[in-house]
Amino acid sequence: MLSQIDVARKAGVSVMTVSRVVNGSSRVRKDTRERVLKAIREMSYYPNAAARTLHHNRTNVVEVTIPHRDYFSSSEYFSELIFSMESVARQRQYNVIFNPYDPAGDVDYANLYRQRKVDGLLIVALSMSRRQVKELLEEHIPFVLVNSRRDDLPLSYVDVDNQRGAALAVEHLIGLGHARIATITGGPHTINALHRLQGYRAALGRAGLPARKQWILPGNWSEESGYEALKKLLGQGDMPTAVFCANDLMAVGAMRAAADNGVDVPGDISIIGFDDIRLASFVNPRLTTVRQPIAQTGREAARVLLKKLAEPRSKAEKIVLLPELVVRASCAKGKG
Repeated sequence: MLSQIDVARKAGVSVMTVSRVVNGSSRVRKDTRERVLKAIREMSYYPNAAARTLHHNRTNVVEVTIPHRDYFSSSEYFSELIFSMESVARQRQYNVIFNPYDPAGDVDYANLYRQRKVDGLLIVALSMSRRQVKELLEEHIPFVLVNSRRDDLPLSYVDVDNQRGAALAVEHLIGLGHARIATITGGPHTINALHRLQGYRAALGRAGLPARKQWILPGNWSEESGYEALKKLLGQGDMPTAVFCANDLMAVGAMRAAADNGVDVPGDISIIGFDDIRLASFVNPRLTTVRQPIAQTGREAARVLLKKLAEPRSKAEKIVLLPELVVRASCAKGKG
């Protein structure tokens, strides 16, 4: 079994230096730290987690709470987000575990933290009640909200400007001449879905266009819900000329529904998504969408949490990242 002595020999440093790097000490020069980490990777050395726990009263494990397994397993967005979190955590010798949750449930995060014996929580994409957040804060549990936020409490979060992103999508459609714009919304229990709907309404309002009730269709982030929502739209007598989908998976489902019903995209109806997952550039026609910085969101969230673990008295960080429009082929000029 490899030991820190073996790593020290390969890196040409003392065992004490290896120990400091493994345990996240800042008392190591950058070039020395990189040399030790390189040796650790090349030798596939895994520090003794139990020994570190006894010495520091830590497990060097952080937990990511994510939507339930069915949603997570079908979402490229969550795959990329979690991969980026994990890459940062592993650089700091932290392991990551995952806990799927029911977005409609009332999760006891404080109890979850105590039971799992993890060092901190990354809580992804849900609306948390004030009571849930205050309980975490009162018990001094290290956590970071991801793709959610609360500005009324002193907590850290990393979010994307979802209202601005939705407005970018709708403004693009308006700029193409569309005045009859529908939307397929996200899940009912996530604040980012609410913010995207607000952005849709706000962009229409600024242009003096109506947000008709029959053109606001509920989805649940899945391809299937996008498919069913567009089928319902096609069954209405009063058809829109464009649809903003609150994520790319629903946009892909909507495109499939259009194809199955002989409706041309973008000739008959324009479709735009949100996220810019990898699939968006492979569908036909390639999907115009709003790109949110998924990997950057994950990296920033992990960085903020690990900083909080290293510096418990550090101030809360409230980070809002900006989305950008990616124009491809699924939108055409409007016909009024």
